[in-house]
Amino acid sequence: MKRVFLAVLKVFGLSLLGLTLVYVIWQPVIPSGIIIEKMAEMVDPGNLPDDKQIVIRYDLSGRGGGMYNLVVNKNGVEVVEGETGQVDLVLFMEAKDFNDLMFSLARGKADESMFIRLTLSKVLRFAGDMSIFELIFKNEEVGG
Repeated sequence: MKRVFLAVLKVFGLSLLGLTLVYVIWQPVIPSGIIIEKMAEMVDPGNLPDDKQIVIRYDLSGRGGGMYNLVVNKNGVEVVEGETGQVDLVLFMEAKDFNDLMFSLARGKADESMFIRLTLSKVLRFAGDMSIFELIFKNEEVGG
């Protein structure tokens, strides 16, 4: 009787472990491009001069990642996937970390110290003209 109970317990434990692994491996991933498309809707290019164009590239690796360019000019904001000629600022990050960061921002749980931690730990890396952030935040304040 004891052997049967242990065998059933073992099968149950291994089944539970297998289901957990399947869930973790096959867990759906939100493509980062969807999040970047929604970001484009929130940017107000109102302060940009007519001839100015800014391109921010999100180079996101891993599942759900890709290379997305937020192209901002006086006429609006567009998301272009892949390589573009002009790039003013590049953000490098794992797609999962990027999605987590964006969801934290949406819930109001991200702050400046979180960005500092991500940058110092090299989870989030930048290359290019960092003053673009000021322009985006200035546009946000004017629009809101």
